Amino acid sequence: MKTFRWKVKPGMDVTSAPSVREVRFGDGYSQRAPAGLNADLKTYSVTLSVSREEATALESFLAEHGGWKAFLWTPPYGYRQIKVTCAKWSSRVSMLRVEF
Repeated sequence: MKTFRWKVKPGMDVTSAPSVREVRFGDGYSQRAPAGLNADLKTYSVTLSVSREEATALESFLAEHGGWKAFLWTPPYGYRQIKVTCAKWSSRVSMLRVEF
C-alpha cells in the first residue's frame, strides 16, 4: 500500500459522520447502535501548496488510486498512519484541494 507523502497546509476541516443503525419500536422507543466495526467515519478536507512538478506527481498519485483504492496518510498532529481513500479532488493554479 502506498503512502501519501505530501504535507498539508494548517487549518484543515474534519467532518465526523458516525454510521448508526436505529430500530424503532411501536411504543415510540428506539434503540441505536454503531453500524459495523468502523462506524465513526471522518472526512478530511485539506489544502496543499506545491510546485507545478509536485502537483503533477500528486495528481498522478491520486489518479492511480482512482477514488476507490486506499492509501496511507498521517494527519497533522497524528501519531499514526490511517488508511484513507480520496473520491474527489480539484486544483487551481498553485493550489490543490483534496478530500479524504
